[in-house]
Amino acid sequence: MSSKAANQYGFVNARIRGMMSRFVTLDVYENLLQSSSYDEYLKMLANTYYGPIISKAHPTGSPAPDDLALILSGDFAQVSHNLTRSLSGEVSTFTKAYMNMFLAESVKSMIRGIHVGLDKDEILRFSVPTSPDQAEEFEKLTEHSSVQSFIENLPYWDLKLALLTRIPAYEEFDSTAPLEVAVESWYLRTLNRALESFSSEDKKRVLDIVEVRVDLRNVLTMLRALALQLEPHSIEMSLVHFTSRSRAILDRISNKTSWREVLSQLETTRYKELAGRIARSYEESQDLVTVELAIEDHIAQRVKQQLVGYPFHLGTVVGFFNLKFYEVRNLRSIAVGIERGESAENIRRMITIW
Repeated sequence: MSSKAANQYGFVNARIRGMMSRFVTLDVYENLLQSSSYDEYLKMLANTYYGPIISKAHPTGSPAPDDLALILSGDFAQVSHNLTRSLSGEVSTFTKAYMNMFLAESVKSMIRGIHVGLDKDEILRFSVPTSPDQAEEFEKLTEHSSVQSFIENLPYWDLKLALLTRIPAYEEFDSTAPLEVAVESWYLRTLNRALESFSSEDKKRVLDIVEVRVDLRNVLTMLRALALQLEPHSIEMSLVHFTSRSRAILDRISNKTSWREVLSQLETTRYKELAGRIARSYEESQDLVTVELAIEDHIAQRVKQQLVGYPFHLGTVVGFFNLKFYEVRNLRSIAVGIERGESAENIRRMITIW
């Protein structure tokens, strides 16, 4: 099995290890956070892997934070496209399916942006395409002024169909939550299909990360719903169902009437330590942003574990794309924070460093 796995994943592992050497290090993050101005931040960033990429995309002057966000997203798209294109067989099929996670996140972001009336540039700043062609698709999609028009013009037929069935709920509740759940459910179905031909060990590695993501986002959804005092039916429409293990956790936290009850139930699961940390933080701050950041940090650490030790498995592919995504988001967040005059400590709280 080890020889077969080495043959199956040897090429992609070598490519990923090489690309990981370009990741921004902890020391560089700290230097970037201490920048006294946005221009100084750009000068420091120019000394990293991203320097030539920014110079090529913006050869004169300094890119504004919104322009920088698009440049960084463009690099993610190019790196993802180049790596995926170089793969073959089952690994290639799985990688393309897994990359739909970033498509799903971008579609949800675009739906939210159109729903609240953001302009095109603001919406695109929060999207992360996974290929140059997809970047062009996003440009066209964000020109639509209504959510329904956006959905009707999606070039992904199965995703469009899943969203069309949720438009009545979207209109009834005047909320994007039912649409976001439809997008997430679509992604999870495509991922499960792509995993069918892999070994139980590979499936376990991937599902361990995906389950954690689903479970903890459901927890965050419950806490937000309780803070906003939403109706039970509206809450139910906002929760994502996945594996039997995830549904068991969902059964524990749903129908609770306070954040303490939700986190108390979470403490009876494999997330016991995280639940205690979140409860202490939320009780002190009463700010759900702290909960969201703790959850993202927990997911990032679980992802990082896939890149430690024996390397020949699907977890290496999953880990790389996730950490690259976090890096792009971190650099965008730091840029915006510094440009707005936020302190290094406040910006540090808003990013996820693994």
